[in-house]
Amino acid sequence: MDKETADKTRGMVRRGVLKNIKDDGQTQTASVEVAEGVWRHDVEIMQPYGSASHVPADGSLAVVLAIGGDQGDLVVMNVSNPSKRLGKLPEGAVGNYNEHGDRVLVLPDGTVQVAAGTALDVSVGGVNFRVSAEGVDITGGHVRHNGVNIGDTHFHGGVVHGSDFSDPPAN
Repeated sequence: MDKETADKTRGMVRRGVLKNIKDDGQTQTASVEVAEGVWRHDVEIMQPYGSASHVPADGSLAVVLAIGGDQGDLVVMNVSNPSKRLGKLPEGAVGNYNEHGDRVLVLPDGTVQVAAGTALDVSVGGVNFRVSAEGVDITGGHVRHNGVNIGDTHFHGGVVHGSDFSDPPAN
């Protein structure tokens, strides 16, 4: 193989360092250091459909591909940030996480774990469910337990005055 072909082949796949990550356009882009002191700007970051992230630039690494061996047509794939990686997972586990330790893990035994530093918000239609350090808030819809309304519109039978207990919710 001649030197020109060998150099072109070596340059097709590289490890790159990312800076200036932009997430405000149709595609996410970054500046990529493809060799010591050699930067390419506004390089597209290819993200798998249905998965999105905005990796912290400090310490971010990626695989950089030169499409067709053309150094002017680069794409970034498989972005990582080793210093922020969620590790020590059991074999078969899958997770999404951020740099602060918030995460959703699907464990091999079928358990789904959610850890949120501030709150967990779930919204479906007009119903909102929020778990925070203050407690649980539910707005919209109704709340039932075993088919019995325990929300803000339930009523009790057997109400008596004084220190006795009423019957459980009746509706």
